[in-house]
This record gives sequence, structure tokens and C-alpha cells, in this order.
Amino acid sequence: MILGDYQSLEIARDTNQGLYLTDGVYEVLLPRRQCPPHAHIGEPIRVFVLTDSEDRPIATTKVPYGKVGDFAALKVVTVADSGAFLDWGLDKDLFCPFKEQIVPMKEGQRYVVRIYIDQASERIVCTSKIHKFLRPTGEDLKPGQPVKVMIAGFTPNAATVIVNNEIKASIFNDEIYENLRVGDVRDGFVKSIRPQDQKVAISLRPVGYQSVLGEREKLLAALKKNGGFLPLSDRSTPEEIHRALGLSKGAFKKLIGALYKEGIIQIETHVIRLKG
Repeated sequence: MILGDYQSLEIARDTNQGLYLTDGVYEVLLPRRQCPPHAHIGEPIRVFVLTDSEDRPIATTKVPYGKVGDFAALKVVTVADSGAFLDWGLDKDLFCPFKEQIVPMKEGQRYVVRIYIDQASERIVCTSKIHKFLRPTGEDLKPGQPVKVMIAGFTPNAATVIVNNEIKASIFNDEIYENLRVGDVRDGFVKSIRPQDQKVAISLRPVGYQSVLGEREKLLAALKKNGGFLPLSDRSTPEEIHRALGLSKGAFKKLIGALYKEGIIQIETHVIRLKG
């Protein structure tokens, strides 16, 4: 039986307390209030296994915000002398010992944590010292590759993110086009991998020409709405371009270059215009 994970267990017996489920070797109780109606002996049930307040294994059909081995953004519900308790979607809150807090946790605040099993107590706990679980390099990634990212924190120049639940990376400020919060999960793309140290930069938009094509209709619509021209060019500042179109200057230059080659726009010193 796997603690801290989902598994399909067979109904072994029905009691007043609930259904006892088995993996063929061990049994675990699924409390009566969570038992499905019309369940029969021998049928499989998909459950999550954790421990109760007396450290006994117990099953639940509820879905937690993360399982053992996952990173999750959780809110602190209580701070006690021994540590903090975080809401992870189950009746029993998840414990984070003080020694596993990178900064003292505060009630009501959200933190990105790693869920794991403490080997000494054999309990499911969490830690906000997540960097020890993350690889600092992405040598197995490729530029343009789609990835899943979680926002783990912010520096003055970038958002620190967790890529595919295992790699530390950055989304630099010129790639951020929306308000991001710690714990937000987004689809992203590998923008670059630095040759000297294999550190990864992420974009929230497809990288390269395909990204430019995705913004094509937005620019054409802006041109039409403004009477066929925009007071922008490759001489405009990044701030002017982002304010008008929500694009980085690099993406804007690629886009107007593509439209110019297609004969759709003309580029002047300080203006772009629709042809015809």
C-alpha cells in the first residue's frame, strides 16, 4: 500500500465504521461517510491513502491539492509551537515543521511546498525549502519545448518557476505579460538554455516565428481599428510597444518583418501602415 498516493484497492469487507479495502496484503479503512452507495465486496475503488490523527493509515475519496513528490501552493490555516498546518484539500491538514520553513510561515499566507514522507515519523509532511528538490539545469530540455510551470517566487528581474515538477528556471520580466501569483500554474515553453551552465529561461508564449503568427490577428485588428496605421516602428521603445500591443519588442519586430515580406504593411520611420 502506497502512502501519499492514489491507488485502486479492492473492497474486502463492510463494517459499521466503513469499508475495509485491501491491496492483497494490507487493509485500510475508508470511513463510512465517504463510501460510495451500492458498493460490493470485491469491487475496486480509487482512493488516496494518508494517516489519521493517530498515525494509522486511512483512505479517502477526496482529492488533495498534491501527492507525495509534488510541489503545491498551499495556504496556512494554523501556526502552532511545532510548526504550521496547511490546507491541502483533505480533512487532516498538512504539517510543515519549523525546521522545514525557509521563512517563518504566517496564517493565511500561501507558500509553495514540496510534499514528502518524513522518514523518522513516517508521516506525510511538507517543506518550503523546495530548492533541494529541484535540478538547477535543464540539459534534457530543448528550446521551444512545451512545459508545465508553477510560479515559485519572484526576484527583481524574473519569476522563479518550477518546470515539469523537477527543474528550477526563470521567466524574465520582459516575458511576463500578465499578473502572476505564487502558486499559479501555466503552460510554458523553453525559451533558451544557457550554454555555460545549462540554466533555463521560460516563455509563456510559443517561441520564435510560431509565436509571432499567434499575434498576427491582434496587430492587424489594432491597425484596422486605428485607421490603418499605428505610431510604432522598430525604433519604438519596448515600453511603448508593450503598452500598445502587449508584445515584447523582439516579438513585434519579428511580426512586422513577416507582414512586410508578405506585402501586407509598409514600415516607415515612426509608423507602420496597412497597404492598400
